[in-house]
Amino acid sequence: MINHFKNYCLFLLLLFPLGVIFAQSNVSERYALINAFEEIDEHVRDCPKEIKSHPDQLASYLEDVAETDLEKARALYVWLAENISYDAKSINKNKYGDNTAEGVLKSKKAVCAGYANLFELLGKQMGLDILTLGGYSKNTDDEQEWYFVDEEADHAWNVIRIDGEWKVFDATWAAGIAYDDKKGRMVFKKQYTDNWFNLSPYEAIFTHYPEDTSLMFTKSKITLEEYEKFPNVSIIAFTSGLLDAEESFQQSVNKPAIKYPVVYDMELDDFEVLQSPKTWRMKRRKKHVFEFAVSNVIDIYLYENDDLKDTFKKENEGQKFTLEYMSKEKAKVDIVIKTLEGELYTLMEYENY
Repeated sequence: MINHFKNYCLFLLLLFPLGVIFAQSNVSERYALINAFEEIDEHVRDCPKEIKSHPDQLASYLEDVAETDLEKARALYVWLAENISYDAKSINKNKYGDNTAEGVLKSKKAVCAGYANLFELLGKQMGLDILTLGGYSKNTDDEQEWYFVDEEADHAWNVIRIDGEWKVFDATWAAGIAYDDKKGRMVFKKQYTDNWFNLSPYEAIFTHYPEDTSLMFTKSKITLEEYEKFPNVSIIAFTSGLLDAEESFQQSVNKPAIKYPVVYDMELDDFEVLQSPKTWRMKRRKKHVFEFAVSNVIDIYLYENDDLKDTFKKENEGQKFTLEYMSKEKAKVDIVIKTLEGELYTLMEYENY
């Protein structure tokens, strides 16, 4: 049985007025950068409990092993994501707690505004050039129409100037996932992810639209109406190397109807797309090449209309998977991984036409 897994995340309510990049040349460098933070991450996770409610002491501890602005931002991102829980109960009751930085530090609970407020407070104490942004969010793999005009902003996040360039950080979405239980109540599950760390403005704009468009930081700006029509693009499409964010941004401006492959977040820490079709629709009777680098899966398969069609060839001691594919049939195409536990999950979706 194939699990059509979707990482359900939050559209969080903005409770206050507005007050990655991984610019590396390739995905391998991105993963190398993440691995380079191992000492900082370990230091953050060893933070003494007695200082976690004192902003001055906490900021001093977190920057103790951080030399650069990016390292300071990393320490804050990890600490916030792992020590602050999303306040799902307040959402269910429609009665929100104290989301000031001080209130969040005391309760260790927040909605997006609280995460962003605390990120800014601690960041400024560590000498970072940091802002809190409010705006509109898209964070779902589901195809749907979006309506933001005349609606209140629904999310908050941060931007930090790193080496002269503004980068986007979302500690709320880094903290975990939310979903509705059988009774329709929101439930939060802590599940740390690096996906929302150090994003370029072009990577972020597909999911984060700031109310103040001067803080969009893209070369050209889009209106909220244009953002509504922007295609749904998983952040994994950028961090895996499948798509170039700036190129995809411009394509989406010029052709709002463009549709990109669906890519699900399977928490594959070293997943890299070396070659793969870059649009959702693949032409029939044309050869398409898939080439992935990933270490923690057993096999990768291609399914047509939920029927097994082909198996990827394994190379490089099972860490590289390739497939040449051509079909005469119109079909839904799923790229499916087999995990080390033997489970099957849909990783990507296409369509033959």
